[in-house]
Amino acid sequence: MNENQDKTHASDDQLTALSSATLEASEVPVRILVAPWGQVESTNGSFVVDDESAALVVDAFDEHGTDIPIDYEHQTLGGTYSSPSGQAPAAGWIKKILSEPGVGILAEIEWTDRALEMLSSKEYRYLSPVAFIRKTDRKLAAIHSAALTNKPAIVGMAPIVNCSNMRVDDVVPLVALRQELKLAEDADPHDILLAASHRIVALEREVNDRHIANRITEAMRSGKLVEAQRAWAEALVAKEEGLFDEWFRTAPIIVAPGKLKEPHGATGLDTRRHTIAAKARAEFRTTPMLAGITDEKAFVASALNDAGLSEAA
Repeated sequence: MNENQDKTHASDDQLTALSSATLEASEVPVRILVAPWGQVESTNGSFVVDDESAALVVDAFDEHGTDIPIDYEHQTLGGTYSSPSGQAPAAGWIKKILSEPGVGILAEIEWTDRALEMLSSKEYRYLSPVAFIRKTDRKLAAIHSAALTNKPAIVGMAPIVNCSNMRVDDVVPLVALRQELKLAEDADPHDILLAASHRIVALEREVNDRHIANRITEAMRSGKLVEAQRAWAEALVAKEEGLFDEWFRTAPIIVAPGKLKEPHGATGLDTRRHTIAAKARAEFRTTPMLAGITDEKAFVASALNDAGLSEAA
C-alpha cells in the first residue's frame, strides 16, 4: 500500500497488533501461519478470517508492491513501541502472503541472520502481525507489518512446529485438523492423526450400519422379510450383500407390502403389540444416536408402555 492507501485504511479500519504463530523449531520455518481461519479470539478483540477476508489481505499485499517488514516488539509503529535508541531494525521481510481455506493466512518470510539466531535459541517465539481490522464487520483486511514478540494475543493459536523434525508445510494442515477434531491446543501430530483415524473408523461404521438398516427396511416394506428373519438378513448384508441382492430378487412376497407379518393365530391385541414392538425395534436400529441413550429392549418396552401395552402376551 502507498501512503494514501495507508491513510485510507487507518480511517476505515482498526489497526491492531495481533500475536500469533509460535516459533519452536530449531530449524526456523519460512512459512508462518499469521492468522487462523474462522472466528479468531484475541485479547485485543475478536476478528474474522474467511474467503472475503483472505482475498482482501492478499490483494492489499499485491497492491502494496513491496515486502512487509518484520521488526522486534513492534518498534516500527513508534510511540509507546519505540526502542530507547529510536531505531527499528528488521528481523525479516514478508515476501509473500497467501491463504489456505480452512487453515488461514500464511506468510512466506526471509529472516535476517540475527533473527534466525534469536529464533533458534528461542529468545523469541511468536510472530505478531499488525493488522487492519475492518470496523463494519470485524474482518481482517490487511497486514501492516509484523514483529517478533513473546507476548501472544490470539487465543488458542497452535504452535507452528511441535516436533523439531517436522516441516512447517506438514504442520499447517494439522492445525486445521486439530481444530476440526476439537483437540487440545498442545495435541501433538501423533495424537491428531490417531484421533482422525478413530473418527474415520467410527464414521465408516455408522455409514455401514445405516446402509444395512436401510436394506432391511426396504426388504420388510416389500413384504419379503419378516421380523423373525432380521438377524439373518443383517448378517447376510454385512458379509455377502451380493447374496442378499440375489435372495431379494427372487424371494416371494409373504406379507402385504408395507405391512408386518402377524404372528400365527394372533389376536387383535397381539397384532397391535407385535406391530408397535417391530416398529420400535426398526426405529432403534436405524437411529444410531439412540444407542447412547438407552438399549433396544428398554426402547421397545417404552414404546409399548406409551401405547398402554406390555411386552408380554
